[in-house]
Formats: sequence, C-alpha cells, structure tokens
Amino acid sequence: MSMLKRVIAACAATCTFATLSSASIAAELVLPNEVAASHWKTGYMNEFAERVGERTNGEIDVKVFPASQLYNDQDALAALGTGAVQMVWPVSVRIETIDPRLGAINLPFTLTDELMNNQCYAKGLTELMSSYVEPRQLKILGLLRAADLFFIMSKRDVRQMADFKGTKIRVIGGRVFLDTIRGLAASPVSMPASEMSTALGQGAIDGVFTSAGGWAEMIGQTGKYAYYVPSFSLTTYAVVVDKSWFDGLSAPEQDAITSSMDEISAKQWKEVVVEDQKLIDKMVAGGATFTQATAEETKAYEQIAEKSKKTFAEAHPDVLPAMDAIEKRCL
Repeated sequence: MSMLKRVIAACAATCTFATLSSASIAAELVLPNEVAASHWKTGYMNEFAERVGERTNGEIDVKVFPASQLYNDQDALAALGTGAVQMVWPVSVRIETIDPRLGAINLPFTLTDELMNNQCYAKGLTELMSSYVEPRQLKILGLLRAADLFFIMSKRDVRQMADFKGTKIRVIGGRVFLDTIRGLAASPVSMPASEMSTALGQGAIDGVFTSAGGWAEMIGQTGKYAYYVPSFSLTTYAVVVDKSWFDGLSAPEQDAITSSMDEISAKQWKEVVVEDQKLIDKMVAGGATFTQATAEETKAYEQIAEKSKKTFAEAHPDVLPAMDAIEKRCL
C-alpha cells in the first residue's frame, strides 16, 4: 500500500471512530434549581430525569442541580442559550421579565385548579404562553402548580382588607404582583426568599405573600398569622427549555421529554394540593393561626382583581381574549 493510501485509510478510520464516539455520547440536559434537595419540586425534577433517561435509553442525561448549586432560577434563565443550561423551572413571575404578556397567568383570580386540571386548557395555555417567548429562542413545555399564595403576618392578625393598609408586604417580584399589593393600600417589597424570615422578624417588613412551603420551611412561627383569600393567587412554575437545543433533538428524544413532562404535570397538580395542606396543618398545630376570607369578603378582592385585569388588558389587549377562547374551547 502506498504512503498516500495509508494516510487516506488512517484518516478514514479516525473519522469513523470520531463519528461513532460522537454518536455514543449522551446529550446532556442541565436542570438547575434554587430550592432544597428535600423540596417536592426537586423530587419531581428527579422523577423527570429518570423518565427521560429510561425513554431515551440514556441518550439524554438529565442532571439536576438543587439548592442553587449551579445557578438560582433567575440566573439559570439567563444562561439558557449559552450551552451551560438546557432547562429551568422558575416561578412564572420570573418569566415576566422576558415578555410582560406572560404576566397574564399571575393576575389575581385567573388560574384555578379546575382549569389547570383540564388537559385541553393546560395545553392550550402553555402553547399560548410559549408563543410569546419562542422568538427569544425559548420554549415553554408546561406549567406546574407552584402554590396557592396567602399572606403571612408577624404581628398583625389580618381579618379584612382594611388591615393591610400601610403595611409592607414582601412579594417575589413582577409587575402584576407588585400592582396587586398596591391595590390593597400596602407597599410591596421585593426581596430574595432567603431574606424574608429575617426581615419579618426584625420588623423591616410586616408580612409576606408566599406559599405553604415558604411559611413552614422558611418563615416558621415568626409568621404567626396567616390570611388566605381563596383563588386570589394560584402561581405556577414554567418549564422553560432552550428552543434551539430542543429543536436539534430527534423526534423520539423530543417526545421523551414532552411526554415525561405531560405525565408529571397531570399528577403534580393534584398531589401538591395535599402536600400544601399538610404544611398548613403543621403550622397551625405549632400555634399559628390560619384565617380564610369569607365569600362576602372575597368579593372586595375580586374588585381589585378587575382593576388589575383592566390595566393589563389596556397594555396587552390580545392576551386575555386568547385565554378566554381557550377556556371556551376546552370547557
């Protein structure tokens, strides 16, 4: 064999080996998370990783990083598209910064468990919200139940709307939440969850608008008084993926991700309700109080909600009609 043929053969062998090696390397799906490894959200992420691994025979390797080991959710969102992160499940208020139309799902008295347990509605809403971020090379694959939010107060036992006047209430952020708190004649304060317990204990804030998990696991008995307005604010986690990365997967790999997510979402909306109630019961057993607004009292909050929706509709006139159309089609 001539020297030229040897070189060509060697190159061919090298290229073949490189192709085989490349094909055998699993696609990596990095999934950061800012909540603790013990939180139920991390548990669902681990379940998602197992399902995807099984359905792709290990061709997609989902790596979950809880407790901000890699990024918090806001920084993880920013890292989508860089190759460092392929997916993140932030509280949906975080994605308002990408497109303000996404604030529609954070409006008071908008989402309900009944609506989101209807798979037709949940899928239609997800697709609508995703359409707003896809030009930014992001894609929303699902909306998971985060929490039915309520107010936690340190010293003031709120029994009616007037009790909020002049108070400082911590919220996660986002224009919709900030405007909602202002509608109560209170002052919204945006701060990280890690700081809210200390701020509440020191009197820097009077209350926190948070979840059962935030109350039981982060605030504790520092927040002695809980006040709940049914259906006032049902929040979600948005499952956001790097669209370019996702589009580059094979059809079976995409299906493994979407089907795994759909299955988890369908059961998660029911299971988390039970878990939240356990945490509320735990706090009450420890000496805290939990007051629920009556149907008559709730009407006052609904009036505030109408003002918030009107303001939102004036800024984004196409969003709420599109959501109404999905509801009419599915229910």
